[in-house]
Amino acid sequence: MEFEEWQTPFTGGKVFLVDLSWGRENWELTTSDGKKYQVTGDSKHRNNDLIARIFHKESESLFEVHYDRVSAFRCLDEHGLDELWGSLPKGLGCTFRVKGHGWHRESPLTFFMGNKGEWSHMIVTQDDCLEVVCADTPMIRLIGRVAPSP
Repeated sequence: MEFEEWQTPFTGGKVFLVDLSWGRENWELTTSDGKKYQVTGDSKHRNNDLIARIFHKESESLFEVHYDRVSAFRCLDEHGLDELWGSLPKGLGCTFRVKGHGWHRESPLTFFMGNKGEWSHMIVTQDDCLEVVCADTPMIRLIGRVAPSP
């Protein structure tokens, strides 16, 4: 198993996964009998397969993480990743990259990972872990500061 730092504006501190959006700008299907179907998706997915919004408590800021060329993703309770927690190097923040762990070995992604060198980009919150397998480093955009409610 290999780990690498993934520096983000919210690496240090406590983060929360606000929401995820998966999709395409347009979806098409042609069946074996020649029927065609087209569904208009959301324009925000013009360039990105997956978008996650992350709240960073220390800066009281909301960020969007844009993932392109996604091979797979999963969002699960952190208890489902016991193998990682036992091997995680000290000093990594709430964002890091990993490859060669159980999900990589047991899934059909193994072929792709071994040949493309794709990493899982991890965002670890207090309650959830978002793991995204993609060839490119995700783009992160600051949405803005979130003021506490009165």
